[in-house]
Amino acid sequence: MATVSLAIGAASLYHATFSVRSQWLGRTCWRGRRDRNAVALTFDDGPSPDTEGILDTLAEHNLRATFFMVGREVESFPGIAQRVLKEGHEVGNHSYSHPSYLFQRASETRDQLRRAQDVIARTIGVRPILARPPYGVRTPAYFGATRALGLLTVQWDVAGFDWKRRSANQIARNVLSKVQPGSIILLHDGDSSGKHHRQNTVAALPLIIEGLNARNLKILPLHQLVTKSDWPSATG
Repeated sequence: MATVSLAIGAASLYHATFSVRSQWLGRTCWRGRRDRNAVALTFDDGPSPDTEGILDTLAEHNLRATFFMVGREVESFPGIAQRVLKEGHEVGNHSYSHPSYLFQRASETRDQLRRAQDVIARTIGVRPILARPPYGVRTPAYFGATRALGLLTVQWDVAGFDWKRRSANQIARNVLSKVQPGSIILLHDGDSSGKHHRQNTVAALPLIIEGLNARNLKILPLHQLVTKSDWPSATG
């Protein structure tokens, strides 16, 4: 009986921390409104030199996306971070150095989020009101910190799996095979390990846009796709 209880407890803990849809530990937005033929594009782990190619494609199609930035990458590429905001895109907090919050003390988690907030605000002049935890992992300490900072957690329901070795066509197929009205699409404009480029994601983006257009799915910024009641008022 004790073994069964431990197994149930472990499964519950896994769901609460790793499942992108879980609401057990705190409010999490993982998809937008289903009553509109629209989706949102989101990019993690940047900024990086590859962000420029993504921005060029978005500008060509007059589209807006959301970039969840890593603080240390903002420090490395401040001009690119500034361009993201200048061209009308939304910016979110993706930690300072991309750790898994599961293996951090509460004080370290708070420092990761606040330090990223400060770096982003100092660099681009705007404090994010959106956050996405590295690897999608949330903990009680994470939600305590996001509440204090007035941050809404945004996950996803469709991924391009571009953090794996995938061609541009494979990335596009991964997205287009799962997308539906209200989808929040996860892609990457940077690599938290600094080992890989994102040129395949850059090349996949026009294919994704073309496929979404063929289905009459508009691409909207998150604030137009997510229910207004989900948006917090920034305090930190």
